[in-house]
Amino acid sequence: MNYQAIAVCISCIAALLAMQPAGAVVVGTVYLDDPTSNDASIIPAATLPHANFTSPDINFNTSSSPSTTIANFLNNPTFTNLANGFDPGHATDNSFVILTGETFLNAGANSFVVGHDDGVVLTMGGGLGTVVNSPGPTSFVTTPFTVNAATAGLYSFTLQYTECCGGPANLVFQINGAPVGNVPEPASLVLLFAGLAGLGLVRLRQQP
Repeated sequence: MNYQAIAVCISCIAALLAMQPAGAVVVGTVYLDDPTSNDASIIPAATLPHANFTSPDINFNTSSSPSTTIANFLNNPTFTNLANGFDPGHATDNSFVILTGETFLNAGANSFVVGHDDGVVLTMGGGLGTVVNSPGPTSFVTTPFTVNAATAGLYSFTLQYTECCGGPANLVFQINGAPVGNVPEPASLVLLFAGLAGLGLVRLRQQP
């Protein structure tokens, strides 16, 4: 067996995978004491307490208590750029969260699910526009829908969420059965399988 050839193949696979556009983490800004927390279509004023954070996905839930802290709701991220007295221990009620990122869509139909309590507005790049427009307060609802993408690739998104009127607070976003965020795209998986197949060929050619 030619171990040097196998090592070269593994190095090539690693380099190519590193070049693939992985699903980036989600970037968020959270606002506290939002006077318009009953309408997710209204972005709060910058004078309100707010901070930035990142998250590997969008899967945020609290208990039924309206006193659950905003830090706990957002899975205890590291907050940055704290402004106007932002307090991670503040209650989640009357807060507003705006999340941006990119996610991979297949060409053709893509199955979306957004679970939320309360309002949510979701817009997508690539000409898709507003795909969820439910800005008012609700009990927890799951909104399944289909988005048709012209081509496969990364699409930007902006998700606006507001929590009001007492707990619980819930926000979940999935596409094609996977959480939106830092997940592998099909292109990376195809490349990985191709690399493994190549290693198998190298091994067969080295056998007598």
